[in-house]
Amino acid sequence: MVQEKRSFTRIALNIPASISLYHLEFRQNGVIANISLSGCFFPFTGELPIGELCEVTITVGEGLETETVSLSGMVVRCDAEGAGINFTEYSPEVRLQLEKIISQESAKQRSS
Repeated sequence: MVQEKRSFTRIALNIPASISLYHLEFRQNGVIANISLSGCFFPFTGELPIGELCEVTITVGEGLETETVSLSGMVVRCDAEGAGINFTEYSPEVRLQLEKIISQESAKQRSS
């Protein structure tokens, strides 16, 4: 039996995001498939080096209500389905933004 290593529960979602690698000329736009306070899963076809530092930029809302949140992370998994990113650090303000996104998406899922 595989033991769960995550500290926080992930929620499934489908929100616009991009991933950029700090040391490589790489930027990929797409969506995040799931997220928690400790990381996310970014589906795409390609290969990213495990251990590579990156920035994940999440865009939520529409029109004048659009918000962008940028998080530093590290690629901890990469396979044919996409990349698992572990968030490495963020400020208290960014944590609050991330908590808000997760809370809003969870509420949307419960009301569906």
